[in-house]
Amino acid sequence: MNLSSPEELERFSLGNLLGEGADLQVFEGTDSEIGEPVVVKRAHPTLVSRNIHHNVEERTLLQAELRDRIEDVSNLLHLHLLTERDNFDWYFGDDPGHKYSVQVEDRAKGIPLVGGVSDMVRGHPIALPLNLFALHPSKAFMSSGYEHPSFAVLAIIERVYDEGYLAQDLGPQNVFYSPASRTIRVIDLGTLTLPRDSTHRHPMFDLNDILFDLFLQYTTTEPSPSEPGGFTRTREIRLSGTLERKSEVIAKEYANANVSGSDRALKLLTKIGRREYAAVAEFRNDFQDYLASAMTLGMDEATEHAWHQALQGLKSSYWKKYLFDADSELRGLV
Repeated sequence: MNLSSPEELERFSLGNLLGEGADLQVFEGTDSEIGEPVVVKRAHPTLVSRNIHHNVEERTLLQAELRDRIEDVSNLLHLHLLTERDNFDWYFGDDPGHKYSVQVEDRAKGIPLVGGVSDMVRGHPIALPLNLFALHPSKAFMSSGYEHPSFAVLAIIERVYDEGYLAQDLGPQNVFYSPASRTIRVIDLGTLTLPRDSTHRHPMFDLNDILFDLFLQYTTTEPSPSEPGGFTRTREIRLSGTLERKSEVIAKEYANANVSGSDRALKLLTKIGRREYAAVAEFRNDFQDYLASAMTLGMDEATEHAWHQALQGLKSSYWKKYLFDADSELRGLV
């Protein structure tokens, strides 16, 4: 990928801080040439000021290079530029003391399937979209133009794998969803990792580890909630041990849950535990079979009513910080 000169950043006006984590700060911005919203990212200034941001810079560059090669994936947001390193005091209004790069990409429209962890601490229902549109979609919602959001993630995992990398940590917080258009946008590639053979210090890490995480994040053995508050539930699944052991734990949950699609889930988890998936296409076929079976029965009248009541929660002020117009997005659904 060709790095852009720092001056090219002038095209993008800087807005408010959208969020920050341990590695990055993310700002809203506007492409002044066409008036479209963008996001502007930089290494966290605390890391830059201590001159310990080089790993972040390397990961950012690797992601940019890979995104440049797989931009044909329609669900992945467009990356406008990654600049050469500079101090950017003229742009951000501060000077952490060392040079760093800045990236600009399209801003996703819609809402994240899962919001930020800091918002969960503040009591916001960050998992409401995941429950509504992936884990427990209503029968009425699925009746027209519905595709499970996980398949957009799977397409990116496949393209990244074709390039020799594993897209790790590509969770629902990286997936933005627009209910009205059923549009899915993935805003990141997660953590890019090379496959690893087993050694005396580390277990094997391959495609099956990534597929297990995706299955875990986008499926559930829990029945659809019968009251609206159930759709705000945040799941916390903590597993340890080998991939085989973790797969066995989840398989046991399916064996005991007596839910639709359990037999297909058990087949899939057994193959993951044995590291039998050598290509994403093999997993996709089994996963499609599982979802088709798991969602066949749909909801009864009580759970459908609870789903529609829970949908009203997307009109709360919390979701307004995203490019999400609840009135238009939910029209015809509530």
